[in-house]
Amino acid sequence: MTSRKVRQRRLGAIISTAAVISLTAACATGATDSAPAASSEPAATAAASAASSAAASGSAQACAPGEDLTVGLLTPMTGFAANYGPEAAAGLQQALDEAGSQAGGRKITVITADEDVADPSQTLERLKQMVESDGADVIVGPIFGSTQQAVAAYLKQQNVPMFTILGGGENLAGEGTGFLWPAADNRTAAPLGTYAAEDLGFKTIATLAPDYAYGRDAIDGITKAFEAAGGTVAQQQWVPLGTTDMLQYATKLDQNVDALAMWLVPSDAAAFIKEYRNLGIKVPLLLFQGIFDPTYQEMGDQVQGEVGLNEYNHLLDNPANAAFTEAYAAANDGAIPNQTTAFAYQVGRNIVTALDADCGDATTQGLRTALADLPLDTVIGAARYSADGMAVSNRVVVKATKGADGRYEWEPIKTYENVG
Repeated sequence: MTSRKVRQRRLGAIISTAAVISLTAACATGATDSAPAASSEPAATAAASAASSAAASGSAQACAPGEDLTVGLLTPMTGFAANYGPEAAAGLQQALDEAGSQAGGRKITVITADEDVADPSQTLERLKQMVESDGADVIVGPIFGSTQQAVAAYLKQQNVPMFTILGGGENLAGEGTGFLWPAADNRTAAPLGTYAAEDLGFKTIATLAPDYAYGRDAIDGITKAFEAAGGTVAQQQWVPLGTTDMLQYATKLDQNVDALAMWLVPSDAAAFIKEYRNLGIKVPLLLFQGIFDPTYQEMGDQVQGEVGLNEYNHLLDNPANAAFTEAYAAANDGAIPNQTTAFAYQVGRNIVTALDADCGDATTQGLRTALADLPLDTVIGAARYSADGMAVSNRVVVKATKGADGRYEWEPIKTYENVG
């Protein structure tokens, strides 16, 4: 670790206190930045302005200039999950661009490293390089639960905050240094189980998911909610990471159940559903997270009419999401962001919000204090973090549809608030 970063972490609280004392007059609370973008502004500028003001409710302080802050983005860039890396990078960069790459008086730079999904020990070594040699103050990622668990103890030892963008185990928060967005894994998918029992009237389900922490936690949330509503889980299948033969799982499915609740990474989900349809299986699907673009656009005809649960949906009707999607489209030739990009963006905004609130204190405790129960206007609606770093936010039940323009969509049909 660089001597600059060591001094920064040891003296962070002292520096922050001194800044407040010496700038009592200058650090007066300002008015909330809430003016809507004027219609005469260019689309990208207007959207970025609106997204910035919608990132949080509350006020910003005039903070004294501080040392540069380094954010380490740790996501897959190679292998079967390589799409997550550039998608997350795009979202995080958009958030920082809107903030002028600074917050709380500190200039923000981003460094990246490849999350090795197949070998978490390799990811740990890359993380150590980011922290000890490159001076990362805050980590965004990792994506996969097995990797998160592998790096958690080290980050706790170093007191480096870890902001997840696609959930995480409860143990990462609390005594750990995790900030779990959009919720803890075992809570985030629960509404799908409730909806299956209470709204669809299903009595029995089977499940299918990857055999690692996130897959098991997400399915655990679904099954417990389904059982609590009177349903029965008849069969569970677990798919080892990296499995390419999906036919075996489709063949083994108990076809007497009312539905199959499943989650797989997009490429695996597409492979499984192809085998499922080839076998002529008619059991309805309950698709946690639906299927992300661009994979969904390639195979959407195979899931039309099926029900899912989205953590994010670009069709969500709220000001922050409208501003984000407009700005993203303007910068990316009209493209539509997927969940990974949207959540990396939102987590970037959450970090900026916290740093502005605490004048650049990037310690775990400083960030938790700044964010604890602070109302956030996010791309998925009203949200907040608890004092121990777990987000509470909305989930949307969706149905697979095809628009008049030929684009496949996940149409929102019911919202569950305050999940987490």
